[in-house]
Amino acid sequence: MRVVEAPTWLCGYRYNGVLVGRMSKNKVNYKNIEFYVLGDYSYSFLKKLADMVQQGVRINPADFRDQVVYIAAKLNSNLRLNELLKDIQQEICTIVNAQAASILMYESDHLRFLVTVGKASGKIESIPVPMESIAGKIFLEGRALVFNDLETNPVHFKGVDKAAKFKTENIVGSPIWVEDQKIGVIEVLNKDGGFTQEDAEIVELFAKLIGRKLLSTWRYEKFSESFKKILLAIATAIDKRDNYTHQHSKNVARISVEIGRRMGLNQQELEKLEFSAILHDVGKIGIPDSILLKPGKLTDEEYRIIKNHTVYGAEILSQVKYVDQAILSGALEHHERLDGSGYPNGKKGEEISLFGRIIGIADVYDALSSKRTYKEAWDYSEVLKIIESDVEKGKFSMDIFEKLIETVKELSEN
Repeated sequence: MRVVEAPTWLCGYRYNGVLVGRMSKNKVNYKNIEFYVLGDYSYSFLKKLADMVQQGVRINPADFRDQVVYIAAKLNSNLRLNELLKDIQQEICTIVNAQAASILMYESDHLRFLVTVGKASGKIESIPVPMESIAGKIFLEGRALVFNDLETNPVHFKGVDKAAKFKTENIVGSPIWVEDQKIGVIEVLNKDGGFTQEDAEIVELFAKLIGRKLLSTWRYEKFSESFKKILLAIATAIDKRDNYTHQHSKNVARISVEIGRRMGLNQQELEKLEFSAILHDVGKIGIPDSILLKPGKLTDEEYRIIKNHTVYGAEILSQVKYVDQAILSGALEHHERLDGSGYPNGKKGEEISLFGRIIGIADVYDALSSKRTYKEAWDYSEVLKIIESDVEKGKFSMDIFEKLIETVKELSEN
């Protein structure tokens, strides 16, 4: 019999009632063959495998160790904690053929959920899990364990099931390691027929491979949130010099990020865009109150001075260690216009950074739709008409304007 080694994404298949390899959560039927695959399988390749099976060729499914290494390697590109955790859990549920999964991090005398997927998701992240629990037992023993009969197991912590309105039937779990340090536990829940020792080996290997990535991403996320709070506090302090604009930076950041998301920016770019938008007016700290808070029309000289806030902002941000050119460009260029009529440098078209173009249109929208000392808040449809006129004059990008319309309509409905 001819034997062919399967691609990494093939866990197993069932043909004429005989299972070769293992079942996974993802099943694809083709020519009376059930294929059990990982999430990124090739359908065209699968059809070729089906033809070979029907011709009497034996397909050797991928070894689970190779699959776990393959999955763990894919996860290394993810920079945001929530997305990383969900990907980790979805992948492990697929390969083990289970219903749900969760990750818990160790916090001195208990474990705490970071995020969950499956039917247990959404209601348990705030619950501290005692060490006198299955997760605690897995952590303390330092090895993968299988629990297939939770009804009679006194260690099972039922507070989580009660909060999530979810019944845990069985569990396989493993400590998450970074070198010789245990940092948490991964649990995989509810497999028809119960978990096997092979499942335990899969979860244990997976936990070892994702430990360093998980820890570094968790630490980065905590730093990022702290950094964002500091930036927002600075921006809010500046905004509060004028009671009418104390939410301006926050509003501009929210609109800018939504526009960026609709334009397909990745998570790292969206985070930088958010930082840039929060700080876009930081240079106003160098503008005298007599000008910044003047209720009437500015003189030519006062207008010249207030335009300097973009340059001041860029100078301030250039001294901050974690601010790169992309973040700095939002503060410097959000008053530039595509037709060259903006300031401080009269840049045109593509000379203006993407962040400058996005934050610029978000800044104008929030300024016109909010109450100020010299005007009442305008209705969003009226504001959009004004901005559309500027788009037609060549000041703003039509593409970004269309994303602004989508964003504003969604925000107005929520």
